[in-house]
Amino acid sequence: MTREGELVVRLPWDGERVRGPTLVSSRAFVAERLFAGKSPAQVVAMVPLLFNLCGGAQRAAASAALAAAGAPDIGPGAADEVGVVLETVQEYFWRLLIDWPQAMGRPALATPVAAARHRVAAGARDRDGAPAWRNPFAMRELGVALGALAEKSIYGVAPAAWLAIADPHALQRWIEDGATLPARLLGELIDEVPDLGRSDIALMPDTADALLATVVPAMLREPAFARAPTWDGVPMETGALSRMRSHPLIAAIDELHGHAVVTRMIARLTELAALLRGLEAGERGDLLIQAFALDTAHGLAAVQTARGLLLHRARLEDGKVAEYQIVAPTEWNFHPAGALIAGLSGLAAPDEVELSRRARLAVQALDPCVACRIETGHA
Repeated sequence: MTREGELVVRLPWDGERVRGPTLVSSRAFVAERLFAGKSPAQVVAMVPLLFNLCGGAQRAAASAALAAAGAPDIGPGAADEVGVVLETVQEYFWRLLIDWPQAMGRPALATPVAAARHRVAAGARDRDGAPAWRNPFAMRELGVALGALAEKSIYGVAPAAWLAIADPHALQRWIEDGATLPARLLGELIDEVPDLGRSDIALMPDTADALLATVVPAMLREPAFARAPTWDGVPMETGALSRMRSHPLIAAIDELHGHAVVTRMIARLTELAALLRGLEAGERGDLLIQAFALDTAHGLAAVQTARGLLLHRARLEDGKVAEYQIVAPTEWNFHPAGALIAGLSGLAAPDEVELSRRARLAVQALDPCVACRIETGHA
């Protein structure tokens, strides 16, 4: 029951640089049509089936939006909050150990990814068979196990020690140790293409007031808003970089390289470490899900997923869905004038093979939730 579509990035190349890149999406936007007339419970059941990726976050967003609209017996709970965290952790293991090396022409490291997924599945219940999220000890035990996997395969040090890396010099020492595949990949990025994908698109604000004041009115008045969303009329970048910008290391790297691939990868590493530390401390991730009552029988949910901000808006009439709108992170970052296209404008490469490789890496750093095809040609 998926409606994925694809993204097509076209890169006119003059033999040296990309001139005037464009992006076309065949993504289907069918939520309103599919959910119209359905009960809230039906929508919550359908949403994870509609999206292959981030199904847990989608379900949490649907539950939160419908609860805010006044649907009875609907709403995200602790299971959804923990689920969004664990889903993000698994996504980051995959991106850092499979997608990132493949985008740089290196073999993937699939074993720890599979181990993390197995550990999450096995940790869904505690030793007495009860849901693990009800047992803080079981959740901390799961966090310790995932942290140990990350220490061995991603960081070479404990996640908490990674979070203590606060400046580029300390980062360089970590890279030079070369203890893990991500360390070696990051070293190659910094040495070869430190400004790859650099964009001047602003990072998304993190205040609920700004969301309600600028985005919600546009969602209501612009029928095609979900296809090319803007914040106060301009594209925004969402995801790990926007959320982790205040971390000292991310702020320092952003000062050096801007909103580039290398900065996004370091932000992903940093956020994963922060999530793992939170799991070990027994935190549930309740700050990742927000809900707002917009009016009578009208609600909005904002969920921070691995890829960025996910919005669900629902309006009910007589207990059934009258309006439903989903704005996914992919549409923010892959806006026709957004972070990807801005980062590919002027991209230099010695040949078309290297051009495609660099473009794929820029795409992977922004992480679309659908397939992305790159077409190169002479300008």
